[in-house]
Amino acid sequence: MSTSKQSQHAKAPQRPTWLIPAVVFGVIVVVLAIVAVMTGNRRESFEPEVKGAPRAEVDQTSIDHGSLRFEQPVESVFTVRNVGDQPLTILGEPRVELLQGC
Repeated sequence: MSTSKQSQHAKAPQRPTWLIPAVVFGVIVVVLAIVAVMTGNRRESFEPEVKGAPRAEVDQTSIDHGSLRFEQPVESVFTVRNVGDQPLTILGEPRVELLQGC
C-alpha cells in the first residue's frame, strides 16, 4: 500500500514551463489592446473657419530678434495651419521680408 501512495504522488501532473509566460504575455496584450481602443477614438473636433475653400493661418506674422551682430545666424519658426475644409497646398518657398534697422 505504501508503494501505491508513492506512485500516486510521483505521477502528479506538472504544469508546462511555457504556461506562466504565455499567460503573462496574454494579459499584457489584452491590456494594451484595451488602452489602444480607449485612446484611439479621441480625435480633436475640427470646426473649419472657412467652408468650401482652404485657408492658411499663421501663428505669428512677425518676430523681433532684437539687436544682433552682423551676419549672426538666427532661426525663426512659424506654424502654418489650414483652417478651411479643403486641402491646403503650399507651392514654392514662402516669401520672407527682412527689415533692418539703423
